[in-house]
Amino acid sequence: MSPLYVGAAIAAACLVLYAEKQLRRGTPAIRVAALAAAGCTAYSADTSWRFAADYLDMAGTAERAAMFGAAELALFATALMARQNLNGPNAAPGVPGLLVWAITSVQVIPAYAESGPVGGTVRAFVGPVMAAMLWHLAMGIELRHRKPDAASRGFGALLVRELRERLLSRLGIAERHRDAAQITRDRATVRAVALAARLAETSPADRGKRRGRRITRRLSTAVARASVGDDREQRRKLLGQLAARRNAAALAVIDLPSPWAELPRAPAASALAGQVRDEMTRATATIRSYPRLLSTDLPPVDDTARSPEQPRLKLSTADALAAIEAGWAEGLTVRETARRATRAPSYVHSVFVRLDTERGPRPVNGSR
Repeated sequence: MSPLYVGAAIAAACLVLYAEKQLRRGTPAIRVAALAAAGCTAYSADTSWRFAADYLDMAGTAERAAMFGAAELALFATALMARQNLNGPNAAPGVPGLLVWAITSVQVIPAYAESGPVGGTVRAFVGPVMAAMLWHLAMGIELRHRKPDAASRGFGALLVRELRERLLSRLGIAERHRDAAQITRDRATVRAVALAARLAETSPADRGKRRGRRITRRLSTAVARASVGDDREQRRKLLGQLAARRNAAALAVIDLPSPWAELPRAPAASALAGQVRDEMTRATATIRSYPRLLSTDLPPVDDTARSPEQPRLKLSTADALAAIEAGWAEGLTVRETARRATRAPSYVHSVFVRLDTERGPRPVNGSR
């Protein structure tokens, strides 16, 4: 058997066993990814074996077997260190994460050197590139794979995010919650403001020339695209930006208070505070000048002289009805009769109405 296949098989077996040991608690998908990463690493090792003989002049089998897998072993080691850093307090792969892709980029060179543009592309993608990506996924180095709602804080991720934000800002689409039509109107508004400012700086004689007429046509087109005729909010933006641009020179001579000087107090607030303090002082002095009016000098209240009103016992139904009839006959008011009968005035009134119906008008000695 060729030493190439023996070395590749040994390297792949070692990587698979170690990956299985490290990822024993992972899901089946992670284990399959680790197995595929080991296979891609062996694929890259085949390229390194051939490159060591053809370009590095390693003719001896022992020398090639000892040296050809150095890059693959370094890739696997940096992947492990990146995984350890990601699980640390910084939650970022750090330098080992960058070294993974640096080693991958260097391993692309032997692939193209051995197989040319077409075959080299296949060797580079299936070998080192796929190995690095699968090791990232299998070991959890890719932060979004471990925490979908988290953002990577590595140097590469920060650089990509910064470039993306700058590009979006340059294109004018960085602001969210805007559709394509609104973005077009905003761009047309900015263009109309710039053209109107340029047209205002030209003299009336130059406006009739070719350049002035061209600016006027472009301004008319920009105003139409901005839809300021039927959009009040867009028209307000246009006029506000145009007013700010025309009066930009006044910004240099505007009077502003110095931020280093102490801000004076409001005179009205100071006068009101002083008036309140004076009134409180006078009120305190007045209270202290009449010590006999203080609550501590008042004589104690004799509660023994008061006799609480004894609650009246409620009459029975027959006695209450007799008292109501007596009150009706005597011409008492409803409230007086209700007090005597210990019943509610509404009930007494209903009895009075019934008695008026049965016996006729009652004697009137008072009003109901």
